This record gives sequence, C-alpha cells and structure tokens, in this order.
Amino acid sequence: MKFRNIATAFLMNNDDVLLMERSETNKRMPGFWYGVGGHVEPEEINDPYSAVIREIYEETGLKDYNVENLKLKYMLLRREKDETVINYVYFGRTNTKMVLQNDEGSLHWIPKQEAMNRKFIDVLKLALEHYFEDEKNDEVMVGVMQNEKSTGIKWSTLMNMEQ
Repeated sequence: MKFRNIATAFLMNNDDVLLMERSETNKRMPGFWYGVGGHVEPEEINDPYSAVIREIYEETGLKDYNVENLKLKYMLLRREKDETVINYVYFGRTNTKMVLQNDEGSLHWIPKQEAMNRKFIDVLKLALEHYFEDEKNDEVMVGVMQNEKSTGIKWSTLMNMEQ
C-alpha cells in the first residue's frame, strides 16, 4: 500500500470561507469544491504546516502574514484503491479577501451557511460540517472514513500522551 499526503486549508474572513471549485477539465474530481491545498512535497513530509503555507501562497497569492491562527484541526484518512490518503486540514483566518486566481480552479468567498450546499468529496464535507458545529474546539481530530457502503466518518481526538 502507498500513502499520499495532502495539506488543505479552509480560510475564513468574517463569516465567509474561501473555497476552490475545481475546473471541469481537471483530471481529478472535476467540478468538486475544496479548500486550497495540495500534495505534501518529500522535503515537507514531516512538516505539513510548511506545505499548507506554500500551497496557500501558490493557489491564492496570500502570504503568511495575511493568514492568522492557522491551526491543524483534522487529520483525515481514507483509502483509494491501493493507496491511503492522509489529508492534514488546517483552518485559519485572513485579513483580506483579495486572492489571485489559479489554473486549478476558481476561488470563491462563500458565506459559511451556504458552503455545505457545494459538491464536496464525502470526507471534506464531513470535516467541514464537524468544524462548523464547534469552531471553538481546540482539539485536533482524526477522522477515518468508514467502508464504502457507509457514508460516515469515525472521529477520535488526537491525544498528547506526554501530558
């Protein structure tokens, strides 16, 4: 089995969330909605925070000083055929809505209450729902997608064993 590591950011500005609608010509998941992010590079494998900061800049033009309180909130695990996808999902706030468009899709500031009406892959939709239910929760949650016959996710709190 192989592993694919991804870092994703959902950035908030007031009650709007920045989402990317993938291009209809995109090879993977055309027309689906995501946060900004992408693959963790080999030199970032032990530092997904650096990966998500890089991806935010590449996909939006936002620099690190435009992003506040960027925190790891979810580690999502799911299988795709012969690989396990690990997605490190961060949430933060921005001090601007000025973003640059990119060639992977189109960026949109969507009111939080309308965000869930978009077409997401199940694991991201469940993470967003979970986050919006309790945004003040400071725990890092691990979510494991259940088998393909179930459309649920099993949540656990990532515990610090040294405390």
